Amino acid sequence: MERVIPTENIQLMFHYKNPFVVHHSDNSILKQPQSIISGLSDTYSDVSTNGETGVVFISFYPTGACHFFNFPLSEIANQSIDMSDILGSEIKQIEEFLYYTNSVNEKISVIENFLIRRYSPIPSHDNLLIQKGIDIIKNHKGQINASTLSGSLSITSKTLERKFSQYLGKTTKQVIRLMRFQEVLKDFSKNKDLILTERAYNNGYFDQSHFIHDFKTYSGYTPKEFAAKYPDFTCES
Repeated sequence: MERVIPTENIQLMFHYKNPFVVHHSDNSILKQPQSIISGLSDTYSDVSTNGETGVVFISFYPTGACHFFNFPLSEIANQSIDMSDILGSEIKQIEEFLYYTNSVNEKISVIENFLIRRYSPIPSHDNLLIQKGIDIIKNHKGQINASTLSGSLSITSKTLERKFSQYLGKTTKQVIRLMRFQEVLKDFSKNKDLILTERAYNNGYFDQSHFIHDFKTYSGYTPKEFAAKYPDFTCES
């Protein structure tokens, strides 16, 4: 069993052997489809294997998935959707190719060709807007509110929320909270010995209970439990 915690990345998974079994935080248990697209999530899940496994996994940059899927990405928020329900026979063919190809490089090539065929850039002004928004959030380590962000981008809060929902999969406020959580994880990775008060303050929290609540919502653990369970935790920058 492995704990899966939210990231700011839309993800694809193509199983060419037995799919994983997902244990959700609401205690529901589901077997994954052969091919799935996972939207941005607000909470954790636990994943276990179910016999011999093999999977090709794709993690998009925050602004990446919108160039390959021409529907509002908010429609798949907090969900893992069977890709054959979206793309039908095209995905069934991909699954067949993956099953019968032998090498990892061949499987990667199948997926790359699939994505190249689907590539359709969004309008350049929207692309610049959401990329700039992501850059500002990251530069502030998630310690910025939606109103300040929209002001920095010279756009109304309502318009920015609509763009973020369409192209990133969550509202402005939700994306900020998610990226702030990723910064908290980086803090755990870099600063192993901080006390709770220092860690909360480092990440813009002035209320320990708020910090603990947010952390447990996303990870299922309190900060103290997380540090004890994963003493050697590392996080990519």
